[in-house]
Amino acid sequence: MRFAFGKVNNLIIQIRKPNSESQLVSVSQRRARRVHASVCLVVFISLLLASCGNDIESRVLALTEVVTSEAHENVQQKVAEYHELIRSNPFDAKLVGDLGVIYELHGFGKEALVAYELSSLLAPEEFRWSYYRAILLAARFDREQAIEVFDEAIAKRPSYGPAWIQKGKVLLDSGRHSEALTCFERAEELTDDPYALLGQALARLELNEPSETIAILDQLGELAREVSVQRLRGTALVRLGETEAGSRLLSNLPPGETIFWNDPIAEEKWQHAVDHFNARLVQAVRLIRNQDYQSALSILADLRAESPKNKHVLHLLSSVYELRGNNSEALKILEEGIELYPDFYVFRTAIASFLSARGNADEAQRQLDTAIEIDPKLHWAYVQKARLLMEQKKWLEASHLLDQAIGLRNDDADLYTHLGICMSFMDRWPEAASLFRVALSIDSRHVPSYINLARAETILNNEDEALRALEGAKTFGADPNLIASIERQRERIKEMRITKVER
Repeated sequence: MRFAFGKVNNLIIQIRKPNSESQLVSVSQRRARRVHASVCLVVFISLLLASCGNDIESRVLALTEVVTSEAHENVQQKVAEYHELIRSNPFDAKLVGDLGVIYELHGFGKEALVAYELSSLLAPEEFRWSYYRAILLAARFDREQAIEVFDEAIAKRPSYGPAWIQKGKVLLDSGRHSEALTCFERAEELTDDPYALLGQALARLELNEPSETIAILDQLGELAREVSVQRLRGTALVRLGETEAGSRLLSNLPPGETIFWNDPIAEEKWQHAVDHFNARLVQAVRLIRNQDYQSALSILADLRAESPKNKHVLHLLSSVYELRGNNSEALKILEEGIELYPDFYVFRTAIASFLSARGNADEAQRQLDTAIEIDPKLHWAYVQKARLLMEQKKWLEASHLLDQAIGLRNDDADLYTHLGICMSFMDRWPEAASLFRVALSIDSRHVPSYINLARAETILNNEDEALRALEGAKTFGADPNLIASIERQRERIKEMRITKVER
């Protein structure tokens, strides 16, 4: 394309005479040449657009070749109908976008992302397709790109309040708390959904503003009764120094469900659900989170009877069996999943966790290597492998993997803490302390970082910093037994230092 633009520029330049002869060129000649140049430019741009159009068309048509044999028969039929329509109308943005919705709702997330991107290119003014793409990117943990696409969507419809909530939630999960707060405040101006206030409370707590957090929680009305909100209040009370009241509230709380907000445009996707298969799948996930494994198993058994090879059903079934202690059945289903879907990395990472917990580190590592080959951006696969190596005291190899994981996701306090632990065991204490401090800059209530930082600062003979780290661990709810253990370690470190000096 650079070459082509160069040709156009040269064509225009050649009309200009470099000497006085240019004055002899008649007005009509100059005009004719300008027209000729303009025509060439228009022709070039037309060819360029046609080329882009051909590329979009080929990508759209590729979507109609997606194999959906693992899906329910009704889903396959619906997809086939859309495939036929799109082959006849490859530039119809709504058809392509609706196909993306059907793909997303029925377990084909990667294909849905492509469809949403293409429908956005075909209808660049349409809010919906960029919005759906951003939400799906966030659900697949591609947060940086999700934020970029949310910005694109919001620019098309800045008055849609739920979009600001969606973006705020992703920013919050990414550790960008001030930006998240701004989004939730903007959402409050545009919608009366109480989640806009709850989002502000979450952001304020992460910004270490517990008083402001509680003040916002007091405005939530009935939502304040939710378990998750009460847990937030208890945490804020502890940070305020009201440890007894906060701990009492936190200790009596049962498991709570995730709080959602109203999003009419996102909810419209469900109109394209062929049946309630996916809704029941979501219900099973909620039951698993609430530790109601028997009810989850009952739903998943029905779903498997309907769709014996559905990869998401198989994955959840293996999880439930493992949680209930039926390890042989869990392993059997994971192996079946890998055989059916060798490129579905979720089975690989799941079986790696299963195998490593049972002492089969070599096979677990092999599965993780395969998962990373399938998708080199799986930061958690690098972390899983690093933990395996840390258990084997292979600190240097583990540190390299953690470096790679941080390169993929630099907002996870655990990653810096694990890397700091590796540095500690390699006797690189200044680097370790620095990494623990980075972890705390991401999550100011990260107890493991405080504990490890206290040890590191003691080794480095920075007593004041060590005491501050210990105080932080206590403030954010460290187990008293853990505090006692680190205090004993600190005493031994000091005794060793005194012994060395005496010698």
